Amino acid sequence: MNRPRSLHCWKAGLALSALAVFVLINPNSSFAQSKPSIIPIANARKLALGTEVIIEGTVTVASGTFRSSFSDYGFQVQDKTSGMYITIKTDPHLTVGQMVRLTGKLTETALKFQIVETDEKSVQVISVKSPPKPIALGTGQLTQGAIGKLIKISGTVSKAVDDIAPYGFRFSIDDGTGEIIAYVSTSTGISPKDMTLGRRVELIGVAGEFNHRYQIYPRSSADVKLNDKKTATKGH
Repeated sequence: MNRPRSLHCWKAGLALSALAVFVLINPNSSFAQSKPSIIPIANARKLALGTEVIIEGTVTVASGTFRSSFSDYGFQVQDKTSGMYITIKTDPHLTVGQMVRLTGKLTETALKFQIVETDEKSVQVISVKSPPKPIALGTGQLTQGAIGKLIKISGTVSKAVDDIAPYGFRFSIDDGTGEIIAYVSTSTGISPKDMTLGRRVELIGVAGEFNHRYQIYPRSSADVKLNDKKTATKGH
């Protein structure tokens, strides 16, 4: 009486084993669960708003650095392909050089600035690395490929400071190749007093674009190097 039952159990076990093998080797099986993969930031930037993405990169702007402009504790990450601002409501206490992996939703601000929205639970610190070196560019040599990355420029202040408190201030720099706008958030602690017309200045910051014009966003006073000498500015 027990033999038929044992045979039935053996056949059932064999069937389950075959099914398990089918699930493992057949990626199209409904039983197979594919995990979302990490994608390059440049690819994420091309996706439709609302798309959930997983990205990985090095922190180039510490959390909360631009809070006067974005009203959050966001930070910037950069990989080999591009960079992206990450908006977050609570401070994750991230510092420059940390390697992070995060899941978030592609969105944009009211001013059409593309960002990724996430929360603290969706951000994982993987390791700590040396921050990427800024790319040296002429003030008129920025391209779409530089957007989101750290850059370094130097030139003459060609347009005086425009105060847009409480968010920050802006001015223009030109090295002879074309103007670029420097947008400085109040929360960076950078003073506008030294940005006088004709002043030679070197800036490090994140490359961006607003209203079809390229910009640079310095992060702190350490990103600003002033030259005591002034040069004549045309038209002023």
